[in-house]
Amino acid sequence: MLTRRGFAAAAAPFALARAAAAQGRFDGQVLRIGTFGGINADAIKEAVSAKFADAGAKLEFVIGSPQDNMAKVIAARGRGEPPMDAFEILGAMVPQVMAMNLLVPLDYTLLPSAAALRPDQRQPALVAIWTTQEMIIYNPATFAEKGIRPPVSLADLADPALKGRVMIPDISSGGGLEAVGAFALTAGGSEADIDPGLKLIRSIDGLRLWKAGGELVTAFKSGDIWAGVAHAGWAVRCEYAGVKVVSVPARIGAHAGLVKEGWMGIVRGSVKPLLAAFYIDSYLDPATQYTMAVRTGTVPVAPQAWSRLIDVPVVRDQMVLDPARMALMTRIDYSKVDLADWNDRWNRVIAR
Repeated sequence: MLTRRGFAAAAAPFALARAAAAQGRFDGQVLRIGTFGGINADAIKEAVSAKFADAGAKLEFVIGSPQDNMAKVIAARGRGEPPMDAFEILGAMVPQVMAMNLLVPLDYTLLPSAAALRPDQRQPALVAIWTTQEMIIYNPATFAEKGIRPPVSLADLADPALKGRVMIPDISSGGGLEAVGAFALTAGGSEADIDPGLKLIRSIDGLRLWKAGGELVTAFKSGDIWAGVAHAGWAVRCEYAGVKVVSVPARIGAHAGLVKEGWMGIVRGSVKPLLAAFYIDSYLDPATQYTMAVRTGTVPVAPQAWSRLIDVPVVRDQMVLDPARMALMTRIDYSKVDLADWNDRWNRVIAR
């Protein structure tokens, strides 16, 4: 049993660490963050590495999709320090993450940058750090040359003129679950019934699948595809790669577009929760949010960053920056989703 004196002795190191954190000092500490690789990791380094250096800390990444990184956290449970201190989490993963108790509660006094977020974006153990707008992306020059009508719905991707020229996310990719949900809703299904959406996907002749968004950019650049499904950030990155594309918020029911939110939480068992909170707060800083939007095409959750993006042509052209339009975009209700069933049905209908 812990005595009052023992409790005070145990609490003293944490109190000292919190005092150091309040002064922005984390000398010699190394934080491991689970995140996407490539330009995403590069942009994070550009945005927050100076703050970490000033605080005497070092930032390392565990590269992988959110699904892969969650699997690493689960596999390491009960085996000492977790493989990462915090990781990015897709909205589709939230029910499972919470059910498995993988995260510790957040102390929002350590996250002043989160004050500007909507209440629903500040959960007890999760905070939203980005959103994406899932789009149809197409090459307007090729569509005009071939006389193909520009797409407005995911159903338009089944046009026979696009045979072998369409690429959508695999269900295991960062955008795969939203794509499955969007196809289901487009085809008259629902979160509980994705079979109509899978049937629509199967009707796209010669369909290609991507597991990393860079594959989409490469395929557009080579001319192998003329249309694809991905978030608007990949349209931004196509433009940076020298390929002119157009992104279209797909018509789903009465509205256009689908929004996906990315979350972050601190892994249970991390011995650096204060440094992890420092990272999250740095990521939510409007300056970081702006950098991530310009470099990767994610949509800021910090509203202070939106107005500056109007002055960035490639972002302005590919993303919806009107809050009223964003509010009307579809969101998948993952409380109604059985992910195991979705994956099983995908594997039986599409992967085969």
